[in-house]
Amino acid sequence: MVQGVTNVVVAGVGGQGIMTLARWLGRAAAALGLDVRIAEVHGLSQRGGSVEVHLRFGERVRSPTISEGDADYVLALEALEALRAFRYLKQSSLLISNKRVIQVPGRYVDPSSVFSALGSLPFVRLVPAYDIALKLGDPIYENAALLGYAATVMGLAAAVDWLDERNARAFREGAALAAKA
Repeated sequence: MVQGVTNVVVAGVGGQGIMTLARWLGRAAAALGLDVRIAEVHGLSQRGGSVEVHLRFGERVRSPTISEGDADYVLALEALEALRAFRYLKQSSLLISNKRVIQVPGRYVDPSSVFSALGSLPFVRLVPAYDIALKLGDPIYENAALLGYAATVMGLAAAVDWLDERNARAFREGAALAAKA
């Protein structure tokens, strides 16, 4: 069972299902009887824009927002957004990032430099959520794969029982990777 309040920043690019991922985690926490607060605090949810959602859950949660240096977890559906959201992490926090860099028209980012920067941090887990989703036939399932990984790490996986079959398959694959980590 979760003790105290858990602070999670969910980051990514508009159109990836950032808010959906945060709501799914919140739903799992609520199913365990925890108080949940969610706030979209930064970015445009339009396709291609930077998006940040703050999720807090625990016995009693007052405010939905998370200050820099206070997050227990950062979940990122895009690796460059993981680097941007890094500032929210506590010293002993975990950054869980999809192993994917989305190229923005007119501004190329070298994926190897992004992964090198992430790889230099001791508390980062790169999850091939996009690859799992493609294997299932649609990139839309990448948030379910990352949910599986994150919910397993956070002790919320048992409460996730509402996903449709393809999302559930992506969830199980993400959870299996977390169990091996």
